Amino acid sequence: MLWTRLAALALLGIAAPAHADVESFYGNWENAEADQSGIAHVEISPAGGNHVSVRIYGNCHPTECNWGEVQAQGYTSSPGSGEVTSLSALFNSGFARKQILFREAKPGELLIEVLTVFIDGSGRHDFDITGRLKRTAWAGPIGLNWENQAGQNSGWGGGAHSGASLKPSETCTAFDPAVARMIQTGARWKIVAGKEALVDAIGDEGDAQRVLSTIRHYGFDRKCHVGTAVYWKHGAHMPEGKMGGTNCIAFNPTTAHASQIGHRWKVVDGVQWIADFGDDKGHADSFLSLIRFYRLDAECFVNRANPVMTYWLAF
Repeated sequence: MLWTRLAALALLGIAAPAHADVESFYGNWENAEADQSGIAHVEISPAGGNHVSVRIYGNCHPTECNWGEVQAQGYTSSPGSGEVTSLSALFNSGFARKQILFREAKPGELLIEVLTVFIDGSGRHDFDITGRLKRTAWAGPIGLNWENQAGQNSGWGGGAHSGASLKPSETCTAFDPAVARMIQTGARWKIVAGKEALVDAIGDEGDAQRVLSTIRHYGFDRKCHVGTAVYWKHGAHMPEGKMGGTNCIAFNPTTAHASQIGHRWKVVDGVQWIADFGDDKGHADSFLSLIRFYRLDAECFVNRANPVMTYWLAF
């Protein structure tokens, strides 16, 4: 049985200790071969302590599909070694289990072995595929992909989106938009509501007027934040619809995801960076939950060249 062989392969390595070096595996990788593994892109990132996260995008048609993210096990070449030489990750699609082994080959390249066991009673033969991954600057999915989350009927790139995302934890400050006004301090302007400073250090009076108009147009009465990312709400709701003259960047809340690029955690959609959270993966994950829960699909600016206010919409 292939699964017996899989267990034997796992015994060839020694589980990595907490201090083991796995950094050479970190980054974004693409399949260098036209094979039957089903893998198109792989994202490997730290997950705290000795944990490593592996996210895979499958070679589905007509668009890539998100297999989701799992924690991988690292293995060293000997009990006394501190360098991880291989990773093992298990993905379960519901119809098959795929055990994927990653091994270092040469700089910028990983060798992979994908062992597929069918568990759907289809009678298809279990199979073993080997291949190569090459490091890439690619930083996100290409098309409409569904993440295979618990409680959602999404599968690997197929099926209808069902089940709601969990409500994110939010930190907000309430204010009364009816008393919001502009005040000038030296050469700068700011927007205040009572004693609450909403937006400050605005260098242009026209920008200050546009910020005040935006607050009034959407009826914003909550200023909220996740890490360094600020967003605005009207009661329990996110704003909808684009105000005339607004400069916005659209993105897809389904394909948006958290990705480590270099040493910084960003929320991205394809090659588009939506928000940057530095080394804080927790804030990136929290903001991604916010996007998915409210189905946000646009980032908007007052003065995009030098933003004095950024807010998020559900078009």
